[in-house]
Amino acid sequence: MSTPQGPIRGRLVSLLVVTAVFAVGCVNPESGVIDATAGLPETPAVGVEADNPGAQTPAEANPLPAPSNVPDAPVPSLDDPSMPPVEETPALDFPEPILITEEPPDAGVWGETVVLVEAFWGENFAAFAGSGAYRPLDRDRIVAVDDNDSDLPACDRSRLSVSDIEQNAFAAVCREGQLVAWDDDDLFVDLFERFGATGPAIVIAHEFGHVSQFQAGVLNQATVVIEQQADCLAGAFARWMDDRQIVPFDNAAALDAAVGSTISFRDRPGSSAADPNAHGSGFDRVRAFQDGFESGVEFCAFYDVGFLSGQLTEITFTENDRQTGGNLAFVELIDLVNPYFDDVFGRLVDDWPGLVLAPADLDEWRALHSQIGDNATGLAMALEFGAEAQRQLGLSDGGVGAFLQQTCLAGAAFRPLISTIDGLTPDSLSLSAGDMDEAVLTLSRIVESNQDVLADGFLFEVVDELRTGFTDGFEACGLG
Repeated sequence: MSTPQGPIRGRLVSLLVVTAVFAVGCVNPESGVIDATAGLPETPAVGVEADNPGAQTPAEANPLPAPSNVPDAPVPSLDDPSMPPVEETPALDFPEPILITEEPPDAGVWGETVVLVEAFWGENFAAFAGSGAYRPLDRDRIVAVDDNDSDLPACDRSRLSVSDIEQNAFAAVCREGQLVAWDDDDLFVDLFERFGATGPAIVIAHEFGHVSQFQAGVLNQATVVIEQQADCLAGAFARWMDDRQIVPFDNAAALDAAVGSTISFRDRPGSSAADPNAHGSGFDRVRAFQDGFESGVEFCAFYDVGFLSGQLTEITFTENDRQTGGNLAFVELIDLVNPYFDDVFGRLVDDWPGLVLAPADLDEWRALHSQIGDNATGLAMALEFGAEAQRQLGLSDGGVGAFLQQTCLAGAAFRPLISTIDGLTPDSLSLSAGDMDEAVLTLSRIVESNQDVLADGFLFEVVDELRTGFTDGFEACGLG
């Protein structure tokens, strides 16, 4: 978020920087992304400073579900016996066998994944491209590269080296034929350790999404559109696997891993969506993956600049952002954001009594404010305002279902800060680079702290609610 003088929020800092990108060209070693899942920093985020605790907590204040891995923070439960359990959608019955073709000899342990991705495209290419058929790649043009490889394929008569592919994965159109390659020793080992087989599978699906883009001739778009369309296509592949209950997408936990894996490849906060190397913010890339998972390749085919222009949250830093890291101090943020939320949520309820949150009400969130960024606190405030709206409307404010609705309401409250909706045009507040990524990362910590009462797949579901509110507004959140 930003004030007229500068931003309220900013970026996740002090994390491992990785140069693994899902690139469209041959190799672009200059592109980099921030690894959002390597562990939160012990030092405060740039621009975040300690504050006086401020006003005391009012007696009627309700505690928020602060993550338990913050020192000294309790673990409030999202469990509520009055709420129905989260139900998993049963898998569909697909009696027809999947045609298993020859595995690429140089794809390593991921050969079967390649076969499945190409089987998916054999079934879905015409729906994406409008006509035609998918053409499988030559088996020797699909390569898992390890550190000892010395005989790698050529691209445009230039033989690739291990250093070209280090910490990278890419698809390319070459004179010698289309090529897909990835770093099997470092990048895929790291992804597997953090996200299981889901991480590498999503990367492979993303790159073969580019292959299908090449074959369909749909590359006349901005890079960020091409990349997010490939994320969308990877989501469609994940749904295809989920429907057929094929490993690793044979359980809902894979969807949570997909969120973590996808956001780990987000652009550095402050990057421009117009950058020729732009892939998208973490929130945008997860949104694209979920679009594909929920709506399939036909929906992904609609991706273009016009379609995405109202959805992208990749915002460049202002000069003030660069100086502060895009963050306001804890107390300063609360004082500035509270009037905005009070106005926005007050429009949802007749005779809204008003709600003022003091720093002491949010004291459990100070650590995440420093570690993730100040939109951790912004999300905490939005969730509490959402809970107050539920109480005023006579709805339950506890349990899984209520929390999902609160998250949807938070997304809807954030949206006017980037785009005018329903006449709401705040002149003193706006989103800053990385704000929505911080919201996703904070939800991840909340889910982690409540995983003993939450079903697998809940992170995917709650991020989807945040996306729904952000995209479709308050009316999509079911307040009645």
